[in-house]
Parts: sequence; structure tokens; C-alpha cells
Amino acid sequence: MEAILNLRNLFGKSFSSACLALLTVGALNMKAQSVGVGFHLVDLPQGNSMVSNPFQSGSNLVSDLFTEVPDGFSVSKLVDGVWIANAWSADSSTWSNPLMSLTPGEGARIDSPEAYQWFTFGKPLVGSLNNFIPQGESARGSRLAAGGLISADLGFNPPSGTTVGGINPDGTVENPAIFVDGLWLPAEPIISVGQAVIINSPEAVDWEQNFAVEGIENPLSFAQQPGDLALVEGGALTLSAEAVGAENITYQWQLNGNDISGATGSVLTIDAVSLADAGQFAVLASTTDASLRSSFANVSVDPVVVEPTEGPSLSVALDEVARRVNFVVTGNIGEVYTIEATDDFENWSRRASDLVNETGTVTHTERIAPRRHRIFRAVIQN
Repeated sequence: MEAILNLRNLFGKSFSSACLALLTVGALNMKAQSVGVGFHLVDLPQGNSMVSNPFQSGSNLVSDLFTEVPDGFSVSKLVDGVWIANAWSADSSTWSNPLMSLTPGEGARIDSPEAYQWFTFGKPLVGSLNNFIPQGESARGSRLAAGGLISADLGFNPPSGTTVGGINPDGTVENPAIFVDGLWLPAEPIISVGQAVIINSPEAVDWEQNFAVEGIENPLSFAQQPGDLALVEGGALTLSAEAVGAENITYQWQLNGNDISGATGSVLTIDAVSLADAGQFAVLASTTDASLRSSFANVSVDPVVVEPTEGPSLSVALDEVARRVNFVVTGNIGEVYTIEATDDFENWSRRASDLVNETGTVTHTERIAPRRHRIFRAVIQN
């Protein structure tokens, strides 16, 4: 990694054209090799653009990936159809969302007040790489440090009806390409290294890619997978996973393929879930060379059912001699009632009000009208 930092100091912002270098390190006897490290320079225009992190780079925090950015520079991620922004303030030297990460394969929208050259470096991932594409819109890029045609070269096999597009520097949306009956129309999208696109898929699907290096296998496996949960709004969520096969394994939990900020342990906890927390959870276990996604945990969140407050009961006692009806309202002490009457269940008239329940019951008397019928009810006054 020190060599990469030296390369950065050597080229700096004077290195005008984008360049990809994979530095493969061989053992002295040439019988073994490592995956190597790489760097890439992406020229971002003033205004809007789409990026994707092409390398495994430590924490993958946005604050580590984007350095020396101009004041007001922002990185936004698309979550459930909403762009969640993380902006840099030069005055306070802080990011508005310091825990936001950008894992390889995730996409983000950049809004820069001036042209900016992004220097990204790290290690390319090896093995079978899955990038979850949820139903609806998502921002995604290749998990491999490679560019080309999105299907023919990068392995995206979308369901029919999927659209892929981008964002123009002025913030307007590009006319997307659509995949119909095995064909891209009007043409198959091309993604550059470090570039992301907006994918609108009619169903959830995995974007599967494989990067094999001779003599190197992904050492990671899961000894414990997260399990499905059925929760009620406001309940607690706990998901656990354990990856084995290497030292210094790091974790990044995702919901519907998007990183959950700050969720970087083997156990994920949410004290009180909301309806927005429903979906497919998974965790990415990573080393400096490899990454492996767990199985999905389907988490459902049902709304809290608010039981209606039990209303007062109404009983009737007939006094035929006095030709009166006595209504006894039974309820809670302190309640105040209104008595209403109707003969068609549509139009209710007030017969009495401000009846205070001081003992547990309240009595109301009505005179019996000849040749008439009425339905009465007691209503608790607000």
C-alpha cells in the first residue's frame, strides 16, 4: 500500500488521463503470487456524475475515499428511491455523514462545485462476487475493477424490462437503455472503471461476477449465517454472522444491497425497527484480498395494531307508568358523555351533553314519544 501512496504523490493531479494499474507481486521463486494492488484516476466534471468504488480499500468510508475535495462536495447514495447526501464542509473540516461507506459495487451520485480528479486505489476483489440489485431503482457499478459492456463484458444478466441510465452534469437524467427480450435498446450500456449507473429492475436479482487468479482462492466461508425475522414496528432486531478462514476479517451489513452506515460488526442490532427497516439483510465479510456475502435474512416488519379504546356501555330500563326510558351509561370515572339519537343511522341529534361520570355510571332519562322509534348511543367527549 505504501507503493500506491508513493505513486499518488508522484502523479498527483497532473496525471490527466485515467489509468488502471494492477501491480502483481510475485514470490522470489515465482511459484506463488498475490492479487496485487491497483489505482485508478477518474475525472469528475463540475456538477453531477455517478461513481462506484472499484477497489477494496480499508474501511471503504467516503471520508477516506474522497480527500482534498472542494467545499460543498457531496456524495449521495440512493436508498428506497431517496438520495441520502453526505457533504463536505471546509469550514468545519467535517463530512455531514462521517460513517457513510461505499463498498465495491455500490454506486453514488457526486455533486461537485468544480472539476475534481478522484484518485482511487486498493486491492481488486477475487472469487465469486455478487452484487444485489433490488426491485426498483438502485445505484450500482461493477464490483470488479473493470469496464466495458454491462452484460457482455461485466456479466449483468437483467430481467426483461430493466432500464439502465445515468445523470448528466446539470442533474438531469439521461435517457436510459432498456433490456427487452434479450436485447438492449437502443444500445447496450457501457460502464467505465469507477463509474456507476442507475438500474431500475422489475424484480430483485443478483449481478454475478467472477474474478479468478491462478493459485488464489477465496479463503472465506461463513460458520454462522443471519436468519429470517418477523418483527413488529418498534421491536428490536438482532442479526449475527461469523466468517472464518482468515485473520482480520471486517464486516459491512447491507439492507437491500446498500451499506448500513456504521454497521461494521459481526452482530447487527437495531433497538426499535420501523417499517423502512423491512427487507433483505446481508453482511459482507472482507479481508484485504477477498470478500464474501452471507445468505440473505428476510426481515418483515408489521405495523403496530392499535386496539380501539373500549367505549362506554349503554343499558336501558323502561318505566311504563311514567312513560320514560332510563339509560344507564357505564364507563370510566372522569369520562364526560354526550347522548345522541337517530332513527336512520345516518343523522344523529344531540339529546344531552356534558354528563360527567363521577361514580362509574351516569343516568339519562328520555320521554317515550308516541308512534316513534329512536336509537341511542353514548359518545365520550374529547
